[in-house]
Amino acid sequence: MNAPVLLAVAHGTSHPPGIATLHALLERVRELAPELPVELAFVDHEPPSVTGALRRFAAEGRPVATLPLLLTAASHSKGDIAGAVRIARDAGLVVSYGRPLGPDPLLLTALDDRVREAGASASTALVLASAGADDPDANAEIWRAARLFWEWRRAEAPVEVAYAGATRPSVTEAVDRLHRLGHDDVLVVPYFLAPGRLPGAVRRDALAAGARVAEVLGAHPSVARLVLERYAEAVGGSVLMNCDTCQYRSPWPGREKRVAQLQQPHTHPADAAAPPA
Repeated sequence: MNAPVLLAVAHGTSHPPGIATLHALLERVRELAPELPVELAFVDHEPPSVTGALRRFAAEGRPVATLPLLLTAASHSKGDIAGAVRIARDAGLVVSYGRPLGPDPLLLTALDDRVREAGASASTALVLASAGADDPDANAEIWRAARLFWEWRRAEAPVEVAYAGATRPSVTEAVDRLHRLGHDDVLVVPYFLAPGRLPGAVRRDALAAGARVAEVLGAHPSVARLVLERYAEAVGGSVLMNCDTCQYRSPWPGREKRVAQLQQPHTHPADAAAPPA
């Protein structure tokens, strides 16, 4: 009963099925660890905010392990959530901070199931479609995940990468490239935990480009297991996060001023009228 609260922090969405999917995922986590207190917070759109949740736990005197319910390390995990954790620590809360979910073999297992459910064969060319970020390091992680997934499947057909925004190639460009390379059967695999605006855009662009579309990862049991593994890392103090090429350490062209910046969360709508801690 003295275990730190597992506070999973998702991006958030105004799309109700997306919120329901995230709650379903955490319900699977609770089924795997019924003694563990599990809570959900959001970077944006949906309450509670990370700051609001951490303030409540501070008032209750409960230690917390905050986990980014995110597939890649980008601005939300490096800045928004990390900044909220820093502020909570400065206020005296006992809070550890875990790493994002990907890449990991458990995610590859979940991706493989979604691909199989969509009817893909060994000759089906895949496009791993992610959100895209204003962070070269985060965008590069998708290429790493795609390569790992290709090795995992041991199939001859390629696994390409696409982004829903912020950078290229787009879904349309990736599907078109595979068609021009002679791949008639193309499956776009959304690299998202839950449905929402960007996964919806990925689906529309894929279908318009003549490709099939798999389902999002969702409340897959392997994802739930991975959440618990990340929790164990955070509580045990064994988080090993590689950020050597992220824009907070490396002076990327046009982003030089971001190096060594203090991590700050952006304002969540639920915090707009809240008093300061």
